Amino acid sequence: MKRMKNSQGITLVALVITIIILLILAGVTIATLMGDNGLITRANDAKIATEIADIKEQIQTEILGKQAENEGNISDDTLKGILEKYGVLSKEEKLIDKTLTTTKGNHEIKVSDIFNGTTVQDTPKDPVIADKSGANVPNVSKIAQKTYVTWDLNEAKTEYVPNDTQTTQPDNWYNYENGKWANIKTTNKISDTETLEAYWVWIPRYEYIVPEATQTTATKIEAKFIPVSKTKPDEGYTIHPAFTKAGNGGFGELDGIWVAKFEAVSSTPTASNGGEDTLTLKVQVIPNEPSWRYIQTKNIFTVCRRMTSNGEVLAGSTVDSHMMKNTEWGAVAILSQSKYGVYNPQSNIKDPIDGTSRRIWNNPSSLYITGSVGSSEDDKSESSVNAYNSANGPKASTTGTVYGVYDMAGGSWEYVAGCLNGQENAKFGVIAGESKYVDLYTYSSDSYSNYDGAKIGDSTKETKGWNGDDSVFVDSSNPVFKRGR
Repeated sequence: MKRMKNSQGITLVALVITIIILLILAGVTIATLMGDNGLITRANDAKIATEIADIKEQIQTEILGKQAENEGNISDDTLKGILEKYGVLSKEEKLIDKTLTTTKGNHEIKVSDIFNGTTVQDTPKDPVIADKSGANVPNVSKIAQKTYVTWDLNEAKTEYVPNDTQTTQPDNWYNYENGKWANIKTTNKISDTETLEAYWVWIPRYEYIVPEATQTTATKIEAKFIPVSKTKPDEGYTIHPAFTKAGNGGFGELDGIWVAKFEAVSSTPTASNGGEDTLTLKVQVIPNEPSWRYIQTKNIFTVCRRMTSNGEVLAGSTVDSHMMKNTEWGAVAILSQSKYGVYNPQSNIKDPIDGTSRRIWNNPSSLYITGSVGSSEDDKSESSVNAYNSANGPKASTTGTVYGVYDMAGGSWEYVAGCLNGQENAKFGVIAGESKYVDLYTYSSDSYSNYDGAKIGDSTKETKGWNGDDSVFVDSSNPVFKRGR
């Protein structure tokens, strides 16, 4: 009898169909979880969005805090500083165009997606905010290798200690109302053994009331600082010619001038004391050294004109360095007699008991040491002197403070670039096209006695004979002006 086969097993065809169905179901499940719009992908995107939103919220909270401190504004630098706490910014020029790659999560967020409010340019710490005098901001843009100079009175109150290595403008760098004129220092290290240094003081553009020439004692001169855009003085005032195109021979309308703080010293100070007259020496402007004497005016003119050359103390600068003109010397002398000079509230020179006016103390001429002061107003032969930064030293400054110009009275005679017309080439080597570097004068019999040939602003006639200062007008025998006492 024939037996029937067992029909309960899984046939090959059925197995294949089952596998196909399972694969289809698995594909549907994987696509649901892992596809472009899958559950896992969407969960990951949601996580990233949450992280980005959290970072943006933290940044925006900090931004709002800074804006609340600044009337709704925030500076670019402050905003940049906040953003960089959270990651790295891309290199686009404008901050708003940059992208922030976050430290947390390595997300890329456009700055414009974080902040679209108001930014303002940073207002740097301005050392002149306290200065209400109207003085033009010191122009340092063309001066290389410079530092900003201030002084601190030591605890014993015996010495003003210089801070002359500051490469950024310090707070309260200057305040002309209190006789704190702006000071800088230029330095050029020539070699391991030679460094040239010079201190400079900013004289801002001003107008003043010309004093009567008949006075013999120094009196207060009314002066006001003015912007470079002002070319017409107030009634009764004269804009000092050192700052005007019409008066300075071709330098143009100036916002101010930088002048040497002390008498010049050579690159070999011991040679200065011995009367070295050589063009191999270089100019320095430093205190407590013998001033450079016994040098021909033509060589003075040359070494001053080359001060911006390589190897000189102003190397790399684009200023027009030159020997001080007579009118420029006058600009310092006149300002020293104003409320910004020895009449300022912080001046060490106090009103004398006998009612005479304040005056700059003399630099004793016996030692010819730059920045020195004697023991009295008229001391001319002190065997030992006080330094410019001693407690008594500022009395020899144009401000009665350590921030003024020294050696205007006493010390060495200062030759200035001012001479009889026709002598400029012989005495200074001035050639055609360089006339702006010298003030020229015409002599007459009245010039010598009455200073009728003087120029307004040169302080020859205006301050003639003040405090017993020597007062000699140029003539054929002495064709070059000497200033000082």
